[in-house]
This record gives sequence, C-alpha cells and structure tokens, in this order.
Amino acid sequence: MKKTLYVLVIALILTACNNSTQSDQESSKDSVASNEEKYVLKLAHQYPEASLHHEYMEWFNEEVQQRSDGRLSLEIYSDAQLMPGDQEIAAILQGQIDMSHSLSSIAASFDPIWGIFDLPFLFEFDTDDPSVYIEARKKFINSENGGKQIVSMMEDKGLKVLSLSSTDMFGSPGTGSSDKKITNADSINGLKIRTSGGSVVPDTLRTVGASGVAVSGAELTTALQQNVIDGLLTPHMYAFDNKLPIKSYTILPIVNYVMPVIISLEKFESLPKDLQEILIETGSDLEVHADKTVGEGILDVYEKFDTELDVELYYPTEEEVNEWKEVTEPVWEEFENKVNGADKLIKEAAEINEQYQK
Repeated sequence: MKKTLYVLVIALILTACNNSTQSDQESSKDSVASNEEKYVLKLAHQYPEASLHHEYMEWFNEEVQQRSDGRLSLEIYSDAQLMPGDQEIAAILQGQIDMSHSLSSIAASFDPIWGIFDLPFLFEFDTDDPSVYIEARKKFINSENGGKQIVSMMEDKGLKVLSLSSTDMFGSPGTGSSDKKITNADSINGLKIRTSGGSVVPDTLRTVGASGVAVSGAELTTALQQNVIDGLLTPHMYAFDNKLPIKSYTILPIVNYVMPVIISLEKFESLPKDLQEILIETGSDLEVHADKTVGEGILDVYEKFDTELDVELYYPTEEEVNEWKEVTEPVWEEFENKVNGADKLIKEAAEINEQYQK
C-alpha cells in the first residue's frame, strides 16, 4: 500500500512538472508571437497633405515605427477622405477608425469642456516674443489642473488623449479686404466671420457685433473670394501654408486652438503594454516637437505674409487689446457658469498667466 501511494505521488509530481514546463513553453511562444505581431492603427484627419497637421502625423508615424521596430504603424487618411472632421470622434467610439488628429473647437461638440481653448485671451501673449504664448500654453497643458484634467475626463468617455499638441499659434482674425482690417473691438462690428466649430467662438463674435458663419475648409477660399464671408479666424502658419486669400491679418489671440491626437481607449488597452508606452511617449514628444517647430518658424511666417502674399499685418495697441478683453469678458462668465469644471481650468490658466505678466 505504501509503495502504491509512493508511486502515485511521484506520478503526480511529474505530471505537474510537465504541465508547468508546457505552460512556460506556451507562455514563451505567446510572448514571441506578441513581439512579432504587427499592429496598424487607422487615423483620419480633415487637413490637407500640405499642412503642418499632416506633417505632424507623418512624424508621429515614423517615430512609432522606429521605436517599435516596425511592430506599430499608422494608416493615415488626410483631407477628410473617410469622413468630415466633426464626425471623427464619433467614428472612433464606433470603431470605424482608431485615431484622429482633431481640433479643440470640434471636440467641444463632443464635450463642452474643450471650449476652454476657444476663450479669447486664454494665455498671455507678446507680439514681439512668441515664446511667451507658447510657454504659457505649454504650462497649462502639462498642469494637473489644466490639460491633464481634460485628458482624465476623456478617459471616462472612452477616449485616450495621446497629445495636446498645437500645430500653430493662436487663431487670429483675417479679412479678404484691407478696407475691412480689424483693429479695435468696434472694427469687426457687422462682419461675417468664418468659424470652425463649437459655441464659444460664435458667442465671442456676437459680443463684438460680428456674426459667425460655418464654412467647410474645402469651401473657405471660394467663400472669401466671393464675399460670402468677410473674414475668418485662423492660425498664422496654416493661413500662410494654404495661401488663404486674405489681405489683412491682425495678431490677436481670439481662439487658442489645440489639435489633440486621440485614440479609442478600448483599442489602446488592447495593445501590448510596450506599444501603449510608445504611443504615450511619442504623444508627449509631439508636443515638444510642435512647439519647437512653431517657435522657430512663426516670425519668418510673419515676414513672408508681407513679402510673399502681400498681406498687411496689424499689431493692436495695448489699449485696443484691453478693449477687446473688456468687451469679451461676458463670454468667460457664461462659459464658467454653463460648463462643469470650467472654473478650475480658468483659475489655473489665470495663475499661469500671472507668471508672464509685466
């Protein structure tokens, strides 16, 4: 009996060891398979291939491929090939695409908290030193009570924000005629100005007597040439790169666009951990890359507006800027009262701006 029991115990031990070995071998095989498997993420955006928006996504793709040894890549669809820009976030949640390079004004239609970036004069600026604005914006984006708070809120809604980069400076008003040049707050009264989405910018325009008009990017040039609109709010480098038919351009931070890179949280979490880390790191590095690109190129673009496009740049006086701030103050109050969590974001931006005020 003892001998039989002894044999049975030995057999059980050998079986367990064999199962453990097989399990280890299978785990090893799974690990190798995981390291060899390739992942392609479908990304859509609405901007032309000639724009910085598209160039940044190509940079992002090259970086993730290099960092993952070719295991991860992006399949990029520009020019709204798959869908209009205002449908991209819904498409992510529905699984039609994996990622988008969106716009804060468009994202505000999904969650109004993104409208914080549409508030006029959100970040301190200096027309002679673009780095003041870039640094103030960057501090807000990196702040736990600023950009990171927005990122956290999006995860609760199924979206992973990989980057809060900006391909440009702030959105300034330009007009199709030099006779309609925008200077003080009264000068824009009665003008029809193209906006890119959201409710905050149209509210801002109403406070100064202008009206916001929705025009797609593809129809923008024609709308300006045919006087369907008098002007638009657009970032500086985008206006130059796309040779928009404007005759005057006023350096004034009416809108503070950011262009988030967003991925489905479900898709993100389905990826191997090391690829998740690569996406996060590359997203953070994109913010640095974008700020460097804009900081180094913006003054050259200002000069080229005059020499290459014959566009008159106007730099408002301090008195004119203060007038704009005073007239548009109700927009801030309404946003703070209507949008949950806006008060904390506004407070954080104000505290950051104090560091740059003269």
